[in-house]
Amino acid sequence: MNPTAQLLEPEVRDLIASGSYRELRDALSRLDPPDVADLLRQIDPGEASIAFRILPRDIASDIFSNLDPDTQEALIGELGEAPALRLVESLDPDDRAALLDELPDQVARRLLTRLSPKDRRITQQILGYPDESVGRLMTPDYVRVRRTWTVGHALEHIRAYGRDAETIDWIYVIDDAGRLIDDLHIRRLLLAPPTEAIESLMDERFIALKASDDQEEAVRMMNRYDRSALPVVDSRGVLLGIVTHDDVADVAQEEATEDIHKLGGMEALEGSYTQTPIREMLRKRGGILAALLIAESLTVTVLGSFEDNLAAVAALIAFIPLIIASGGNTGTQGATLIVRALSLEQVRPQDWKGVLRKELMTSLALGTLLGTIGFIEVLIFNAIGFIQTDMPLRIGTAVALSMLAVVVWASVVGSLFPLLVARLGFDPAAISSPFVATLMDVTGLLIYMTTASLILRQIVA
Repeated sequence: MNPTAQLLEPEVRDLIASGSYRELRDALSRLDPPDVADLLRQIDPGEASIAFRILPRDIASDIFSNLDPDTQEALIGELGEAPALRLVESLDPDDRAALLDELPDQVARRLLTRLSPKDRRITQQILGYPDESVGRLMTPDYVRVRRTWTVGHALEHIRAYGRDAETIDWIYVIDDAGRLIDDLHIRRLLLAPPTEAIESLMDERFIALKASDDQEEAVRMMNRYDRSALPVVDSRGVLLGIVTHDDVADVAQEEATEDIHKLGGMEALEGSYTQTPIREMLRKRGGILAALLIAESLTVTVLGSFEDNLAAVAALIAFIPLIIASGGNTGTQGATLIVRALSLEQVRPQDWKGVLRKELMTSLALGTLLGTIGFIEVLIFNAIGFIQTDMPLRIGTAVALSMLAVVVWASVVGSLFPLLVARLGFDPAAISSPFVATLMDVTGLLIYMTTASLILRQIVA
């Protein structure tokens, strides 16, 4: 929260309690809408609803759109149907559709039926698109012009209708059938002579999204072409609306959060951490942890198979954590790098040969480095008495070679497994890192025990 908003929180509570509503409105008006939204999250919804009743409608709608869905729902319940309806109507169409989508069905239907015919039609159109589609993000508030107009005519049109548009950075040119034929940056119009025809400014090269596209496509396109807004068309090329950078930023944050949760070995939370109930937290985290625990039980089988070796050379036990941790860390690094590269379309599943070559060269260098450190650690730990063995050089060699083999194996598996998962049509972020880390625990231990047995087999025998 903004420090100024933090300082004002006690003041806002006091003003509400004393009924000093004029002073309350002045205090809130000194803050930007996101800061007021942060402040209102900290107080009771009943108190927050008072602020929405006294603020101007346009300011209240800006603040409301910055609130999370749970706080929005609580405020609607406190405001009552008529004030809530006025607030919902004042929202931009895409924000209104997102809110109604989050509300309980009965509340959403009641508010939707009370909207004006125009707002209801626009909102229902947006809600008619599939979840996570670009159609759910778009707003129909944009400025469009005809190719036959002059620049002067277009600028007059922008002055008349631009204040209701989501943005006027980009102006969209349509034909008689409403199909998008070009987009023009406002700078080109402002710098062109008023008598010049719009058609003379066109190059008919434009970028557009389809309403049925996944929202992640909007994120990629916005980043790729560095645009503040992108048009949305249907299958016939008819211009339906636009998607702006603020909507795409929200999607990017949600997608990044989801991927981070999945990379951490859990299902993505649907709400914020603080608002997620314990029951849902257990459901999101418990299943994967239980499955990983069962998979980790294979390490018991591996250790049992090499029980004689461990009994004959007890010093081997001390270095098990180093081996499996190095394998897990390396594998997780590789999986994380490739999952991110896949999401940014920097690599594709068919690029596996190039990825394999790069990871082999990298892991050989990393394995040599870590193996050397492991060898030196064996000698140091033996010299200072942390371990007791008569064969530090042999144990050091076993640790070094095992470390090299484990790092190379982990790097290869960690980088190729997400590509395989993506090729099969699944989400690599959901299973890559947890699976790779668990696999490295089991296989890393097997590699270590096998290598040590080969090097120390005369002593063990």
